[in-house]
Amino acid sequence: MSDKRAVKNAKPSHFRNHIFEKTFKSQYNEAQVWDWLNDPKTFTKSQIFPYRVEFLLKPEESSAFSKGVLNIHHGPLLSLAGEIGEVNAHYRDLQYFYGSYAISFRLIRPYRLEFSSAPTEKGTHFTVKLSSFVQPSIYGMWSWSQGLFWSRFGNWMDRSIKKRIK
Repeated sequence: MSDKRAVKNAKPSHFRNHIFEKTFKSQYNEAQVWDWLNDPKTFTKSQIFPYRVEFLLKPEESSAFSKGVLNIHHGPLLSLAGEIGEVNAHYRDLQYFYGSYAISFRLIRPYRLEFSSAPTEKGTHFTVKLSSFVQPSIYGMWSWSQGLFWSRFGNWMDRSIKKRIK
């Protein structure tokens, strides 16, 4: 995973840097995992109202997950606008802009979402990494809530891939 990025967000001096990282084991091969992950419908079709994910492609862009594509996840207590950064066969990142927040701009400012993978003999190890600037008073709550939020991602991924390949 590359750590080179343009500055799109800045850490307030009184916030703490928070890194949430979780690895999932998938029974599917790496190409199948990325086919699912790089399909915009993965993020737009099964959205729970009133939350939404949108992509803004330029005419020369062929995929919602091309470098430079603009993206926003939004809904109550959530506004995560960003730009797709590095994209390759094993890695993709989304760099959130200044002004993005979860709960409140005064509390949590996510600045980067990264996905990476590594093939294994029995499938793929898939890692999600969310980097945020967090008000110290809710640092523990944010850690707990990220563990809860991402806990079902691996099962959702495998169930969705299974449906796609049938």
